[in-house]
Amino acid sequence: MFEFWYTLAGYITIEKESMAQTAPLPTLSIKSILKWALVFALLALGSIVAFGFTPRDSGLSIEQRRVTEKIDISEWRAPPTVPYRKFQREIVIKRGDTLTSLLEQLRIDDTDLKRFVLTSKEIKSTFKLKIGDAIRATVDNTGHAYNLTLLPKNSQPVRISPTTTGYAITEVPTTKKLTFGTGVVRNSLFGSFDENGIPEELAAQMAEIFSSEIDFNRDIRSGDRFTLVYSSEYLDDAFVSTGTIEAAEFTNKGETFQAFLFVAPETGEKGYYTRDGKNVKRSFLRSPLKFSRITSGFSKGRLHPVLKKWRAHKGVDYGAPTGTPIMATGKGVVKYLGRKGGYGRFIEIRHANGISTRYAHLSRYAKRLKKGSSVSQGQIIGYVGKSGLATGPHLHYEFLANGTQINPTKAVMPPGPSITKSLKGVFQTQIEKNTTLLDTLNRRYASSK
Repeated sequence: MFEFWYTLAGYITIEKESMAQTAPLPTLSIKSILKWALVFALLALGSIVAFGFTPRDSGLSIEQRRVTEKIDISEWRAPPTVPYRKFQREIVIKRGDTLTSLLEQLRIDDTDLKRFVLTSKEIKSTFKLKIGDAIRATVDNTGHAYNLTLLPKNSQPVRISPTTTGYAITEVPTTKKLTFGTGVVRNSLFGSFDENGIPEELAAQMAEIFSSEIDFNRDIRSGDRFTLVYSSEYLDDAFVSTGTIEAAEFTNKGETFQAFLFVAPETGEKGYYTRDGKNVKRSFLRSPLKFSRITSGFSKGRLHPVLKKWRAHKGVDYGAPTGTPIMATGKGVVKYLGRKGGYGRFIEIRHANGISTRYAHLSRYAKRLKKGSSVSQGQIIGYVGKSGLATGPHLHYEFLANGTQINPTKAVMPPGPSITKSLKGVFQTQIEKNTTLLDTLNRRYASSK
């Protein structure tokens, strides 16, 4: 561009010099030269640009007019409204939660419900919040709540629902559905339940059911197999909680054990029995702890870990964390409860037929338990500790027959009462469905191997 302008200026200068001999030319200013240079440049690029300049003091007036035009909007449509959609939200109650904070967590924006929660006197006695329980809300996309349901672990769900006059708090029934599961023990019983999608709390239930036949502290082996039929509670077709084992089978070291739940029609008493009506529970449990390990067995002589002397160990020590629940191994009456020398906190229970059991080194006793209290098999009587002469938390357990300690792991326990003849027909009717389910599951497992 600089060269073009330079040539143009030179040309004009030559023209000026050549014509100077005949007639004088007007002198071109630098500003005129630049204007012409710009015109030629635009023409060279194939473009024509028109410029119009109006002096500020030209005196021209511009007329302004408003034009109104009718526009047809018959084809216009309002944007579609988002339909209300109901869905459920559920959260677990944590420490420090209140009903108001839970409504916020559930993203409920319902002024009437919030006012009811804050002012209702009934809600404090019927809608009690406990850590670990769940609360479920049916809401829509605007934050409006159709109901609010408290789901306690061990009692009936409670629901807040709108009425024509306000809100009502009522208990709502759940629906029981049967579920099944099967698996093989690999590393641990709890781990095997988890791997097969079975709730872990059922592992403790199963261990309690077969506690008279299998010592789950010592007898479990890799390759043991289990099959379960259990109930689950549902509300509005949504899962609420895991229920009770209805039927169970456990194969331990090649021996298979089965148990079926029976509920007595008149008393409502529950128990587990074999197919032919024999009681799965024996008179005494194999272990006073559901899960633990034996740290010191029954022996005629061992080095006492505290006294450092050789003496007989006429019981079994179960290692477990402080606070682990201790069960009464059989039905009986508390004969002694209190401190007793090296035993520390101690309980002795008197059973039928001259049998008694002892529990030592407890950290504390069960509430309301005292001397003379009647206890049932499996009832929690205290908690593991290290009181008395103990180097660490464990339970010392003794089994006595007519005042003499015997090895509880080798004692032959008599079976519990069987189904009576009068209830045999009711029993077979109750367990028929579950025996069929258990047999079907076992056939499927056998065919898949």
